[in-house]
Amino acid sequence: MVTVIVKYKTPKRYTRAEISAMLRVGAENIFKSMPHLYSKQFCFDTESSEGLSVYLWDSRENAAAFFNDQFLETFKQSMGATPSVEFYDTIVTVDNRAGDIMTA
Repeated sequence: MVTVIVKYKTPKRYTRAEISAMLRVGAENIFKSMPHLYSKQFCFDTESSEGLSVYLWDSRENAAAFFNDQFLETFKQSMGATPSVEFYDTIVTVDNRAGDIMTA
């Protein structure tokens, strides 16, 4: 498994309602039921206009295939910011909803 952290700062200030609506559309249209993606958290600080997304993928290869140049360009067009993308090997994951601990 691999965790990917995406960070960005938008030039526009969004209200919580605005950013929530935008991110919900992405969740529904892009990420819900996406193959190889276990989970994704959308985080955003309306005071600083900084966003953070945390993804848990089944493999580094599948994550890297998603975070390509097209992803960066599409992200920049939709959010007005170029994100940083960091990959980390996921060693242990606690999933309290499933009552499980996964190790790599």
